[in-house]
This record gives sequence, C-alpha cells and structure tokens, in this order.
Amino acid sequence: MKKVLFATTALVLTAGVAAAEVTVGGDGRMGVIYDGSDWNFTSRIRIKFTASGETDGGLQFGGSARVDHYDTTAASTGSATNGAAGEVYISGAFGKLSMGDVDVAPQAALGDVSGVGLTGLGDYNEIAYVSGNEDPHALYSYAMGDFGLFLSANSQGDYGIGANYTFGNFMVGAGYEYVDSGTSQAGSSWGSSGKMHFSDTWGNAASQWIIGADASFGDVTGKVRFARYDEDGFDGIMDQLSLSVDYTMGATTVTGYYANFRGGDGYSGLDADFYGVGASYDLGGGASLKGGVVRVDDPGIAVEETRGDFGVSFTF
Repeated sequence: MKKVLFATTALVLTAGVAAAEVTVGGDGRMGVIYDGSDWNFTSRIRIKFTASGETDGGLQFGGSARVDHYDTTAASTGSATNGAAGEVYISGAFGKLSMGDVDVAPQAALGDVSGVGLTGLGDYNEIAYVSGNEDPHALYSYAMGDFGLFLSANSQGDYGIGANYTFGNFMVGAGYEYVDSGTSQAGSSWGSSGKMHFSDTWGNAASQWIIGADASFGDVTGKVRFARYDEDGFDGIMDQLSLSVDYTMGATTVTGYYANFRGGDGYSGLDADFYGVGASYDLGGGASLKGGVVRVDDPGIAVEETRGDFGVSFTF
C-alpha cells in the first residue's frame, strides 16, 4: 500500500515530460522480547521515501532514504547527505550503478540464509561481510540472463567481486572481498553478545572469500553459506558456516537455521554455535505474526543463553 507523490505540480502539468515519482512506504513492529534474563516490550517504525525517474534516452535513475537518515551536523558520518545512509542509482543497458549505503558485491550476489524472530534476535544467521562496514560504497551490477555479476569499492581502498547463477530451482554463487590496512573493517573481534563482527583491532589488511547455494523443492527452501576470513600480518583465519531451511504451508512459514563461527591458528580459541527456530503467519495487508527462539553457545566468551521474541510486523 505505497502512496505516490508527484515531485512538483509543474512537472505533472508539463506535457511531453515523463513525470518523476516519489513513493512513501515503511515498516514497523510491536511485541515482546526475551534477552536471556528478562522480558521487555519492543517496538519500532521506519518511514522510507523512494524516488524514481527516467531520462529522455531511457536511462532509469532514483534513490531511497529513511526519515532517520537526516544530517544532524555538518560533520555527520551517518546521514544520507554524505552517502553513509540511503542510496542513489542509475541504470540502463550497461547495468546498474548504485552509491551510498549499498550491499558490497559478495553480499549482493549471495545475501544470507534465513533468520528468525520479530527482531532478528541477534541476526546470527548472517555472514559478516568484511568490506561492508564503511560507507559510502559504489556497487555495479549486471545481469546476463541467469548470470549476475557484481563489483563494489569505496574510497578507503576496499573492494569486492561477486557472481551468481540461477538454473531452475537452484542458485549458486561466490564472492571475494578485500579491505585495506587501517580502515575500520580490518581485523576481527567478538561482540559482548557473541556475534562476530569486524573492527579496527589491529589495522591489518584482510580478505575473505564466500561461497553459497540455494535450492527449492516444492514448499521447502534450503540455503547454505560458507566464508573464510584471512588477515594479513596475523597468523589466524576465521570460518563462518550458516545454513537454513524454510517450509511454507499456506500463510505460515516455519524456519530453522544453524550457524558456526570457528577460528584457526591465531583464532583457535574461537568456536561458537547458534541455533534458531521461528515461524511467521501472513495476516494479509502487509501485517504478519512473527516469533522465534535462538540458542547461543559461545564458550569463548562464556555466553550460553536462550533468547526469544513474538509480535506483529508491518510493511506499508
């Protein structure tokens, strides 16, 4: 149920000019969440503006931003003003070029396995794409039939490449990414919640390659992703494995996933497992009931707990 706004009255009334348009949408949620020790309420709403247009020569262009992407100060680093949030694009026969808060190439090619819950419950199903933490990025994508190619880079010297191929009910893909020394992505560490993330712990250059596949069989869809992270100047690697299964029965979808983060050599003490199960029920009109339970088992930082949530999500 997106509302369409015309850019200006003059533009709409001008004969022979293709009218640009702005659509307003968003998402929201409300419910309860268990953080491992206490139950609390959780709620959120986000409004999103999406603009699009077309040149006389047939090029499409546009962009999107949420209402929280405003520029709070002249030196703001998280706003749509300097590209760290929101995105813009131009596309045509040459492909599509996007800039701003966009996926890096391997993520655009592969994405993640399915998650559970109203809030994501830590999003432990997600691969930690190392080159995606410092925006703005530029992302180029090109589709040739069932084959997709993706390239990404930013001004800090980070880059990525990804590709996927779809045949029938199957998708396979691969990607590679590199982060230069001294940028905020280089190095890796573990957050207090147990989820792996990348930060400027040592300031070394690093690289990561990712492979993945999806398969659908009737009402069942399976996904798997594997990534290996290697840091220059440090004798350590990090492997990430994620897999999920979705089963759809009419308006109900049941999801389960497993993820493992395992270190080798210099990271040999890191070995964490995550299990998630959840379900969603489509109420129609953009509303769904969602809930999930996640088990975190991370001996490395002595975290072993169960989290859960339940509520209603909205898209409009």
